[in-house]
Amino acid sequence: MIRLFEKSAFLVMSVLTWATICNADMGLHPRAIGMGGAYTALARDFEAPNWNPANLGLSDGRKFTLNIIGTGAAIKNNSLSIAEYNRYTGKLLNENDKEIIINSIPASGMTVDLGAEASALNFSIGNFALTQRAFGSSSLNVDRDPLRLMLLGNAVLREVEVSDTRGESYAFADLAASYGQAVKSWQGGEICLGASIHYLKGLAYGRVIEATGGVSTTDTGFVGDGLLRVRTSFGGNGYAIDFGAAMRFQDDWYFSAAWKNLIANADWNVKNEEYLAWFAMRPITLEDFFLEGQSDSLVTSGDTSYSAPGFSSRPSPSMALGLARKLRMITWSVDWHQAFFTEPGVSVNPRVAFGMEFKPWLFLPVRSGIAFGGGQGATYSAGLGFNQGTFHFDLGLANSGSPLPADSKGLRLAAALGLYFQ
Repeated sequence: MIRLFEKSAFLVMSVLTWATICNADMGLHPRAIGMGGAYTALARDFEAPNWNPANLGLSDGRKFTLNIIGTGAAIKNNSLSIAEYNRYTGKLLNENDKEIIINSIPASGMTVDLGAEASALNFSIGNFALTQRAFGSSSLNVDRDPLRLMLLGNAVLREVEVSDTRGESYAFADLAASYGQAVKSWQGGEICLGASIHYLKGLAYGRVIEATGGVSTTDTGFVGDGLLRVRTSFGGNGYAIDFGAAMRFQDDWYFSAAWKNLIANADWNVKNEEYLAWFAMRPITLEDFFLEGQSDSLVTSGDTSYSAPGFSSRPSPSMALGLARKLRMITWSVDWHQAFFTEPGVSVNPRVAFGMEFKPWLFLPVRSGIAFGGGQGATYSAGLGFNQGTFHFDLGLANSGSPLPADSKGLRLAAALGLYFQ
C-alpha cells in the first residue's frame, strides 16, 4: 500500500506541477506587478493585448515596439510565511511548534498556487499587435488531516480524512492578434474600441477528479479505505476572444474596460488518460500483524490507468475596469478585477489594485502598488525600470500577505526587455 500511494502522490504532484514549468496566466508583466496589478488603463503597445486591446487605439501609443523577452513566476500558499518555513525546517519540533504550524493551516486545508509566463518577439505596429506567450497555472489543496497526522500522530488524531484534497493545472501556448481603433475624438479626448483573437495550443492539463476516504483509529486497531482518480491530457486546441473599450479625457485622464475570455473554449484530445488508485483495510488489530498468513490480506489495494474520452475546459471569463492619470513626473492608477468562475490562480472574489509610478529621471521610473482581494489576498509591490533611448528594461516584485519579504506567504517576480520606437 505504501508503494501504491507513493506512486499516486508522485503522479498528482507531477501533473499539478508540470504546467507551472510551462508558465501562468497571472498578469506577470514587470511594470504591472510593480504597480500592484493596476494596469488596465496603462497597458500600451505590445502589452495592451494582455490587458485591454482597445488601448492600441489610443493616440499616446508608439509607432513600433518589440518585446525581446519577458518572463515571470509566482508562488503562494495560504498557511506558512517564508520566515515560519525557515524557522521550522530541519528543527526538532516541540509541542508548541506543532500547535503553531497546525493553527496556521485553515480548516479547508493547505493550498499552494504556482504559476509562470514567458514571451518573446511580441510586437506592435500602430494600432495592431501580434503576441505570443506560454503560460500555465497550478493549484493544489491538501486536506488538513494528513498534515495534522504527520505532526501529532494517530494517538491524538483518531480520524483522518482526505476528502478536501483537490487540484487542477493547465499549460497553454497562446498566439493572439489584436487591434484597437479610435471611434470618436475631440480636443483632449478620444474613445477607442478593440478586440483580440487568441489561438490556444493546449500543452498539458491535469485535475484531481475524485479523492475520498480516510483511516480511523479504534480502541483495538485501524480501519479505512480510500480512492484517488486523476484525469490528464497532453494536448489540445482552443480559442478565446477579448473585447475592450478605452477613453482619454481632459488630456491626461484614462478610463479602460476590458472583457477577457468572453468567448473561449479548449478541447483536450491528445493522450487523454485517467489514473485510478484505491485501498481498503479491514478492521486491523495488533494481533493481526503476528498471525501467520494474515499480513498479506490485511489491506487490499490497486491502481490502473486507462484511455479517457476527449473533454473541454473553458478559461474563466473576467472583467476589468481601470482609471489612471498621467502627469509629468507621476502616474497613478486604480483597477477593479472580477472573474466569473474559479480556476487555478483565479478566484471569483473581486480584486482592487492601486499603483503609482514616479519618474525623478525619465530613464529611471520607480513603481509601487498595493492590492486586495481575489485569490491572491493582500499584495505589496515594487518595481523599477531602466529606459535608455529605445531600450527598456523593467523589473517587478510583489509579496503576498506582508510588505516584508520574510513575512510573505507568496512571491511574484517578473523581468522584461524591449525596444520602443516613437
